[in-house]
Amino acid sequence: MHEGHRQRMYDKLKNDDGLFDHELLEILLFNALPRKNTNPIAHELLDTFGSLAGVLAADTEKLKAVNGVGENVALYLKCIGECTRRINVHSAGITVLKNHEAIKQFTVARMRGKTVEVMEIYCLDKNSRVKRICSFSNDELNKVAVDSDKIMNVLNAEKPSGVIVAHNHLSGNKEPSVSDDKFTAGFQLLCSINNARLLDHLIYASDKEVYSYFAAGELDSISADFSFKSVIAEKMNKVFKDKKSD
Repeated sequence: MHEGHRQRMYDKLKNDDGLFDHELLEILLFNALPRKNTNPIAHELLDTFGSLAGVLAADTEKLKAVNGVGENVALYLKCIGECTRRINVHSAGITVLKNHEAIKQFTVARMRGKTVEVMEIYCLDKNSRVKRICSFSNDELNKVAVDSDKIMNVLNAEKPSGVIVAHNHLSGNKEPSVSDDKFTAGFQLLCSINNARLLDHLIYASDKEVYSYFAAGELDSISADFSFKSVIAEKMNKVFKDKKSD
């Protein structure tokens, strides 16, 4: 019975035959649940989250609370939602980030609705086009830690001309912490080692509360103090000064 029903649903999809939201969701779930009737699950998901957009934007734990939705199905739906969100960002035309306002709008679109702290790296080519987005999260509410080796791997692989880093503060306070300042300095050094220019570090607290190291006038001094050349020169001066004092 399921096979015949699924084929009829596929035929409706193929023929653009006015599918309802629950039918589209039902078809999406065919691959995640190949041996189950996905119709009641689709209805329950829509009843719980209100719309297709709500389902695809839902947190995995909330998805798993719906009867019939396990870990794999929740991750499947979250993946589709993430793909949809990224397509929407690009279709909005914000793929070339040539000024601060474009960078801010792009960051807001990327960070809006996040329920855990996330850090993202945007790699730009010489024409300011976004060539790769790398997202990191350890699924914790109040912090995200990214190993420097992972950042180096991204920079080595992409060899970007410019780099933007962004993360969110779920507290609603956009002001950078001491840890944020230290991270920015370290990130700038990694960019300098890889001949990439750090264009900004943004902290998203809400659509209207976004902190920018560039806009705050802090990025120039950080770039000067934590370039590869300046750090090496400072280290060499210290070493040879210590030797002379001995």
